[in-house]
Amino acid sequence: MRATGRPWRVGIDVGGTFTDLVALNEITGERRVHKTASTPRDPSEGFIRGLEELLAELGASADDVSFLSHGTTVATNAILEAKYARMGLIVTRGYREMLECARQTVPGDFGDYTWWQKPPRVVPLELIREASGRLNYRGEELDPIDEDEVRGLALDFKGMGINAIAVSLIHSYRNTAHEERVRKLIKDVYPECYVSISADVIREYREYERTLSTCLNTGLMPLLSAYVESLDERLTAAGVASPLYVMKSSGGIVRGPEIITQPIAAVLSGPAAGVITAAHYSQLGERPRIITLDVGGTSSDICLIDDGKPHMLTEGRIDIFDIKTPMVDIHTVGSGGGSIAWLTAGRSVRVGPQSAGADPGPVCYGKGGTEPTVTDANLLLGRISPYLLAGEIELDVDATRHAIATQIAEPLQLRLEEAASGVLEIASANITQGINVVSVKRGRDPRDYTLFAFGGAGGLNACLVAEMLQIGTVVVPPSPGVTSAEGLLFTDVRSDHVITDVQREDLLDVERLQQEYETVRQAVVAGLAREGFSDETIAVDGFVDMRYAAQAYELRVSMELADGTVTESVLADAVRRFHGLHDDRYGYSYEGRELVEVVNIGATGLGVFARPELRSLDAEGLTWDSARTATRSAYFKDAGGYVDCPVYERSRAPVGERIVGPAVIEQYDATLVVEPGWCAEVDWLGQITVSRMGNEGG
Repeated sequence: MRATGRPWRVGIDVGGTFTDLVALNEITGERRVHKTASTPRDPSEGFIRGLEELLAELGASADDVSFLSHGTTVATNAILEAKYARMGLIVTRGYREMLECARQTVPGDFGDYTWWQKPPRVVPLELIREASGRLNYRGEELDPIDEDEVRGLALDFKGMGINAIAVSLIHSYRNTAHEERVRKLIKDVYPECYVSISADVIREYREYERTLSTCLNTGLMPLLSAYVESLDERLTAAGVASPLYVMKSSGGIVRGPEIITQPIAAVLSGPAAGVITAAHYSQLGERPRIITLDVGGTSSDICLIDDGKPHMLTEGRIDIFDIKTPMVDIHTVGSGGGSIAWLTAGRSVRVGPQSAGADPGPVCYGKGGTEPTVTDANLLLGRISPYLLAGEIELDVDATRHAIATQIAEPLQLRLEEAASGVLEIASANITQGINVVSVKRGRDPRDYTLFAFGGAGGLNACLVAEMLQIGTVVVPPSPGVTSAEGLLFTDVRSDHVITDVQREDLLDVERLQQEYETVRQAVVAGLAREGFSDETIAVDGFVDMRYAAQAYELRVSMELADGTVTESVLADAVRRFHGLHDDRYGYSYEGRELVEVVNIGATGLGVFARPELRSLDAEGLTWDSARTATRSAYFKDAGGYVDCPVYERSRAPVGERIVGPAVIEQYDATLVVEPGWCAEVDWLGQITVSRMGNEGG
């Protein structure tokens, strides 16, 4: 899909502190990275400035951009900060208190119900309206829509100044006609209003999750619309002709205008892109089982990859909200470079989840931060240089020493380096617990995996985390600080459609399931065709969500469809594999004892882009001696204290030659610490493989 004379694919990931850019030349395989300060007030400003700076470095013009993909935290931050639009909600009569009832589960440990208070509803009760009309569980109409009533509700919301309305009617997952008619009636009298119906957001049962997801989607629509329109205007003014794609939580991308109607699909946009990069390198490097560790300023994102593919979810949790949308299975822990170290009343050290963020940031940034962080501990111990981004940002070592001394070391009567080392150990232990959640608690042994560490701070703690988990090998990608931006270049346009139809395995209506599968298959193909993909570049996979009868949650099982037809044998095979998946996930199965139910049938479609080839790293004539830039005193507990630690420049490192830790490897966007007892070497892809001594073959 590359036009002659336009060879650059560009991925842009906007984070809270920095906007990361990666450019890949489709002809030569050359890769360039760039970072620029983010502009939280209007993220599109940093986006365009970063693109212009990158093109200037490349000596290229806007017309040389053949592909532009974007990862954004706009939707995520709006949910976390409750900055979505004030909205109204229309429900079926009798269901006005649906969000109030929610679910009976209480977060936290046993006994927390004695003090827990239900959080504010995304739509307050006074902004929820009931409408006449009703479908039964088969989707058959019992009562028609009262059209005058719906028009009146729309005008009522308009009079209150509400410009976003969510619609979630009972059993609309079986029949979308009522919701579609309500949307049409609202638009007739209030055309400028943003309207989102649950049948478009997620066509599955479970009224609460479906309604909540629809409300969040609706509340995000004005914000995402303004953001994408601002980007489009700026890109047009800059002369960029390539369409803009946006990363979804599922690991696929979609054109900018499409995300305006489905903003809930972008709540994990940035983290998902990083996992896509990891999966890409997992396949290239023939390491099918990896655990990704993306350590940023505020948190660490963790994901399990088996057979080169990330684990996926059909629903997840963002802050206090349970939402239903396809997403990469990412677990987040509050342990990042900016996580604050503090003392409890019992005088023990804790790290996070509070973070210094980008403003004021760690103490060493010199921007007003006063509480010591993980980054400050790394600086004090000599594990990072007293500057960032190749000297663009100077770090204040004296302020860091004072903060750790007065707030951690002196109250606990510890030496300064002991206090800082303890902070790193606790931060690493927090990450280790997060990895156990996605591995040990799901029947996976982390020792069978490679740790794939990235993010600006991923390489600083990677060996410490691997030691705690007894993982023998750590891999760091070529540009760890911009890995999420790089993932935007290695993904495809994705479309998912699902229909709920609960059927027990001994009473399956195969003909109806085939008709439903054909409906969702045609929907994904039509959507990808609108994106400009031909039949030759469209791949469609079918799946069913299954559970044991009367279970509350289900597992997704792919269907092996030889000719696109759902048959009894196809479903029988899916049932057999469900038992295996259940045993793999939960440690047991009821095969031969309990009947299985089909809950949903669906299709995932990919509009496949041609993959640009990565060129082999040219390191002829390079040696570790020539890559050595300095020697500085650094503290390593396993080495007994401070040692003279060599510092290397990654861009000058040779391929296939080992160095033995302790060592520090620096580059523009990140730093890697090779602990004592570990060795490191660069492979042909530019990845650094770090292995425990005696485990070099791993």
